[in-house]
Amino acid sequence: MSTGSKAGASLRGVRNRNNARAAEKTAQKTRSKTGSVIKDTEAEDLDGGLELNNGARKKGKATKARLWPPINVAPLNTPLKRRLQTLAVTWHTVSIPSFFALFFFVLYLGWVAWLFIVVPYFIWFYGFDLHTPTNGKVVYRVRDWMRNLVLWEWFVNYFPITVHKTCDLEPTFTTEYVQVETTPSDEEDLVSENSRTPIDKIFKFFGLQKRLNDMDLSSVSESLETEDDSKKSTTHKLRKLSVGPRYIFGYHPHGVISMGVMGLFATNIVRNEPFKPFMKFLKPLFHDPSKGERLFPGVGYIFPLTLTTQFTVPFFRDYLLSMGLTSASAKNIKSIINNGDNSVCLVVGGAQESLLNDVVGNHRRISMGYNEVQEPDDVNDPTYTKQIRLVLQKRKGFVKLAIELGNVSLVPVFAFGEADIYKLSKPQPGSFGYKFQQWMKKTFHFTLPFFSARGIFFYDFGFIPYRTPINIVTGRPIYVPSGLLQDQAEPSPVTKPRLSSFTSLLKLNRSKTHVRRQIPQDILDHYHRLYVDELRRIYECNKDKFGYGDVELKIIE
Repeated sequence: MSTGSKAGASLRGVRNRNNARAAEKTAQKTRSKTGSVIKDTEAEDLDGGLELNNGARKKGKATKARLWPPINVAPLNTPLKRRLQTLAVTWHTVSIPSFFALFFFVLYLGWVAWLFIVVPYFIWFYGFDLHTPTNGKVVYRVRDWMRNLVLWEWFVNYFPITVHKTCDLEPTFTTEYVQVETTPSDEEDLVSENSRTPIDKIFKFFGLQKRLNDMDLSSVSESLETEDDSKKSTTHKLRKLSVGPRYIFGYHPHGVISMGVMGLFATNIVRNEPFKPFMKFLKPLFHDPSKGERLFPGVGYIFPLTLTTQFTVPFFRDYLLSMGLTSASAKNIKSIINNGDNSVCLVVGGAQESLLNDVVGNHRRISMGYNEVQEPDDVNDPTYTKQIRLVLQKRKGFVKLAIELGNVSLVPVFAFGEADIYKLSKPQPGSFGYKFQQWMKKTFHFTLPFFSARGIFFYDFGFIPYRTPINIVTGRPIYVPSGLLQDQAEPSPVTKPRLSSFTSLLKLNRSKTHVRRQIPQDILDHYHRLYVDELRRIYECNKDKFGYGDVELKIIE
């Protein structure tokens, strides 16, 4: 082989080796790329596995969150007016224990408090004022300044409480100016009947208007005297003339605390009754009645009726009387209605009804931005139907009173939302809680529902009612005329009056003959049926408007 041939062969070998090395490098690169792709795929699978694991963890946390829900705290940016509204409702909710605490605090202060507060108070309580809640004398204890406090405006706006009238009520009284002409020279030696001494003013301040020789408790509003040449004076007086019936309002349903009754009948906020503070700088502390028109013009005080046992708590009883609350006894109702142009409101269902109704409406609202409400346990039952149950079939005492009094109108009132401001926990029959409730109802004529709602600073649990709107609908009055029982009076045996307080000493020598009237059953059933029919009518006509479209009204017992 020649030298040139050997050189060409060696050159080709070098090229082949270079090509082989290049091919090996290319293969390595390919393998490295493939390996990286595989690694990337494995990484993606790993990330997916992590995401799945994280998802599982999140699902587990969500499951745990469902088992242990977080606390829903009231936001810090809650407006001041809403905080004041919560304060007003909180006060009303804890008023009874607050007055208990006040009483024990006064006892704790020592002998000075006993000498100047406790002993005089109990002398007044048991000696002179014991039967004021049950004998109609609450008409002298009610105070407009208490009923017009701005606190109650916050209370009403918390839910809010709104009244919807199906018709206007006939005025119980009207006012007119009358002119009385007198000749002063003929009566110069006599004391004017319109003069008021400081003692008279003191008696009037404490509610003892009966000492004053007034034609009507609030008849004289202004007196203008003008003298002519013949020395005669003309006095212009504003007096009341009774022209229409008094009213017995029946409120349904009872609910846990009957917040609607408090807002409508125990305060002057919803009714927008006139009130003027005796000093102008106090005006911001009271509701301004110039904001709207009167709800029931020409209707006098409407006294809410409650249990007599509430008037046994010292200081609390005076608080209730100043707002017009009084006993639901028959004797007391007759005295109130016969003592002026007064009406009453009775929560007909009573303690029994307070244990029946849970949250059923669709307009439920807990607070700002948080409206979740747990459904009742029975909602999963396929046979479950929403019901609002009223104890009314056997409740005819208020109808009987209207027939006995005469010239009285029965007004059914239904409050949509009253049963939705608290959640009830109903113990099973035979359980300790059930027996306890029945024992309280039998012993004290009221019971303690097991209820819950929201708190002051958080929304999950507490005893402050929900902000569910309470829409109160008043029905058409059922008028009961006078004279239905003219031939039904039968005198009962003469009974001697019992010594009930120091003020009864003057009556010990008087014997009274009580008249018991037998009311024909057909008359009683007639007016009771009219009342029930009107109550059903206002419910059916308004249930869709106020979130009760799928709720059945059921009257039991």
